[in-house]
Amino acid sequence: MADPDARNVNRAPSEGGEHGKYGGNEGADGYKIEIESVKGLIAPLEESVVGARAVKNGQEKLTGYLQHCGAPELLESGKGFLKEWGFGMGELADHADAVVERLYEAVAGYMLADLLRVKDFWPSDENMAKLPSGGAGKWSWEHVGAPEMEKRPEETGLSKFSRKLLGEYEDES
Repeated sequence: MADPDARNVNRAPSEGGEHGKYGGNEGADGYKIEIESVKGLIAPLEESVVGARAVKNGQEKLTGYLQHCGAPELLESGKGFLKEWGFGMGELADHADAVVERLYEAVAGYMLADLLRVKDFWPSDENMAKLPSGGAGKWSWEHVGAPEMEKRPEETGLSKFSRKLLGEYEDES
């Protein structure tokens, strides 16, 4: 039989009720993410970036496979496709690199916020800058006081856009 507490393995130490098994509820206000799940997204995305860069940078090698295809039209069409595909894959790799970088920053921010029991944390640039770094920052956080974190915007552009798209597919029955 499975362990009944197995579902709690990835829970933050602050979850679990006032005197629950996982401590008090001091830091659970405002956010809940499974850090391991977010970390699990990073490696496949990094591997995809490597693959996309290989397509972008390996166009000559890929074109070499088309040299003996037997039809000049197919050769020219294949070269054109590889050129455009390589450009697109390069663009995807550049943007995916930025996503990977932000995911690393978000994971680090959430981990530090959880350790510090920060309420209502979300990894905006302003909130990330308010987290302490180094010995002096930690001392200041503990002895001077923690700054108040920015609240998550109620309505983001992404949430408006996704609500609009989802509204088109709602069940009308």
